[in-house]
Amino acid sequence: MMRPTFRVWGTMLLVALCYAGCWLNSVENQARKLGERKFTPTAWASATQMQRAEMTASFLKQYDTKGLTRKDIEALLGKQTAYYNYDSNLAYVVGPDTVRSMYGKGYILVFEGDKDDGRIESVFFVPGVE
Repeated sequence: MMRPTFRVWGTMLLVALCYAGCWLNSVENQARKLGERKFTPTAWASATQMQRAEMTASFLKQYDTKGLTRKDIEALLGKQTAYYNYDSNLAYVVGPDTVRSMYGKGYILVFEGDKDDGRIESVFFVPGVE
């Protein structure tokens, strides 16, 4: 028979490991793998696809994207350069064109928007940055 204390500690350990796994692969950590170039809207506007990838960590550090609107993101990053599943999502191609997915060449930086009010609910890369 398993003791209740073991169940509690085992459950807590499992939750902690799941949380650590999600944090280790967060969009911010993935962005850091692409570089640490300073983001400004002006620099982004004239940047190459590779340079934009290098700016994603700086962008995510400067702006809390959750709750921003599509217009807010477009004011900072310009018109989207990719498409991801729904019109409510904004998507930008960043990084090397050697990365491939069903959405094209390069990573797709996705700002997933609420289908009703357009507020950004999550940000992620497709495919995930390894």
